Amino acid sequence: MLDDLPLSSYQIWSVLMIAATVILDGLDNQMLGLAAPSLLQEWGIGREALGSVFALGFVGMGIGTLTSGWVGDRFGRRGALIIGVAIFGVATLLTGFSAALWQVAALKTLAGVGLGGVPGTASAMIAEFTPIRWRSVAVTFGVVCVSIGGILGGIAAALILPDLGWRWLFYIGGTVTMVFVTWLWFVLPESPRYLAERPGRAAELDRILRRIGHPDPASAAYVPVAAGEAPRYEPMRNLFGATLLRDTLALSVAMFSGMFMIYLMFNWAPTMLTSAGFGLQTASLGLTSFNIGGTIGAMIASLAIIRFGSRPVLILMAVVGAGVCATLALLPISGARNEVAVLACLGALGLFASAAQSAMFAVGAHAFPTGLRARGLGLMGAAG
Repeated sequence: MLDDLPLSSYQIWSVLMIAATVILDGLDNQMLGLAAPSLLQEWGIGREALGSVFALGFVGMGIGTLTSGWVGDRFGRRGALIIGVAIFGVATLLTGFSAALWQVAALKTLAGVGLGGVPGTASAMIAEFTPIRWRSVAVTFGVVCVSIGGILGGIAAALILPDLGWRWLFYIGGTVTMVFVTWLWFVLPESPRYLAERPGRAAELDRILRRIGHPDPASAAYVPVAAGEAPRYEPMRNLFGATLLRDTLALSVAMFSGMFMIYLMFNWAPTMLTSAGFGLQTASLGLTSFNIGGTIGAMIASLAIIRFGSRPVLILMAVVGAGVCATLALLPISGARNEVAVLACLGALGLFASAAQSAMFAVGAHAFPTGLRARGLGLMGAAG
């Protein structure tokens, strides 16, 4: 249906809209980590108090990834994506009004439900909007947007925190997200591949194909179900069947390993740096360096996978990334020492971690069939 057509401006515009949700996901997801040093100082509480808050956020993300995948496969990618963005947008905005740590924890859990669902749904939707020859690059671009959001968040924190305080970080981030998701409701189309499996929505599919540039939508080759048949909705257990079990387990374990390190940086890097004696701006720039490296790494991965395949790229990035992580662990930083080296190591760590992560999402988008794609990617996200 799409694979034989050139990439149209409408597809590019749709992918950019979807990618923007991932940028906001990356920005809002890192906001509490960026605000943590100021919040701890204002409320006079220890770092250990935030451990349970971040843990509850992961619980919410696990719920969000699985729920969003089910909603996306059953009711549509568009609705699942918009609901996810709306949830974390509201939670982010309300966090700025928190008066106690339990309120921050409750809102972090709620935000996690939205934040966890967006990357997998967005990856599935981007994959289904692009021809196969562009798919790996497009999905990798979507993953890059997490790091872009983190870069913007780090820059915003460096500008906002010293003068306005941590609450304004949430006010601004939440407001921008809510304005964007309101606009998205009116302009974001449904995935054409999802619509192709629902004969009752043929008119909607026809409109989208015409805007993409299909010369004769009625003759589109992708016809997964005959007229009058039920849509091809595959049960969740098929992810663990003989055909997909190896891919499901391998990608889930790999995602867990990668996300463990990435979220360690997202949540604790600014606090660890301020505890070592660095200022708020340096702490914010540390996470920004990690995200800049992540952006570069994801782009390198997209090109390397096309040239060498996903397996050698994943192995190389993981091995080198582990070496960089060990170097950072051994680097003396107490008393705000080795600032340039710390920022460089964080940038390198972000590069190799994001490269591996991008490859995993691209592989997952290919590995799981349409009827399971959102849930397969969601399961990967939940494992992480």
